[in-house]
Amino acid sequence: MKPPEPRHERPRQPGKIRSVLLAIAVHGAFFALIVFGVTWQSRPTPPLQAELWSKLPPGPASKAAPPPVEPAPPKVEPEPAPPKAEPRPEPPKAEPKPEPPRPDPAIAEKKEREKKEQEKREQAKKEQEKREQAKKEQERKEREAKAAAEAKARAESKARAEAEAQARAAAEAATQARLNEIDMYRGRIRDKIRGKANVPETVRGQPEVQVRITILPGGDVLDIAIVKSSGNPVYDTAIERAIRSAQPLPVPSNPELFGQFRSLNLNIKHER
Repeated sequence: MKPPEPRHERPRQPGKIRSVLLAIAVHGAFFALIVFGVTWQSRPTPPLQAELWSKLPPGPASKAAPPPVEPAPPKVEPEPAPPKAEPRPEPPKAEPKPEPPRPDPAIAEKKEREKKEQEKREQAKKEQEKREQAKKEQERKEREAKAAAEAKARAESKARAEAEAQARAAAEAATQARLNEIDMYRGRIRDKIRGKANVPETVRGQPEVQVRITILPGGDVLDIAIVKSSGNPVYDTAIERAIRSAQPLPVPSNPELFGQFRSLNLNIKHER
């Protein structure tokens, strides 16, 4: 049976506890420096002294290398103290204003009276201007109304004159048309009588006889009268026979127009 191999124990490093304590002390001092440096900014911070060992003393039972030493933290420069605020100068005290002089009651009453009189004058002036403006406006309206009435009267007068002129023109045209129609029927009656006249060859020259013919509606002859003889009885008798032979004479059928032919005076001149 093989004996058990001896266990190798890790040798203890000398000075380990000391280095740990030293590191804790260094960090505590650094922390205290930061805290008290911020709190006491006005006080100068004393320099921190630390003892650095390049090599640890060798232990009696170990020949191993010592643990590495952590480098010292950098020095922190204290922040400069803020400048002290200078006290503000007190503002100068305002001197008390002198009391204004009290107004004289008589002067104040006089000014108030003058102010009221001025207001009355201005009010009277405004009312006068309003009355004048209203008067001018009324005169303008009257002028416009008068001008409108005159223009209307002129227009009505012109319209009446035009209407009367048109009526006269229409009446004249109707009268002229009536006269033209009468002349037309007179010419037809004369031409028909001449066409029926049998004048002997013994009649010479251009005798003219004026007869009055009484005509019935429809053109029948009721009576014939010699108003003015031609001076030739043979011609007068021939015209009377021609009138009776020409009936019914061409007369208008309009009763109003036929009134001009009831008693018709007609001049008949011999033409050969």
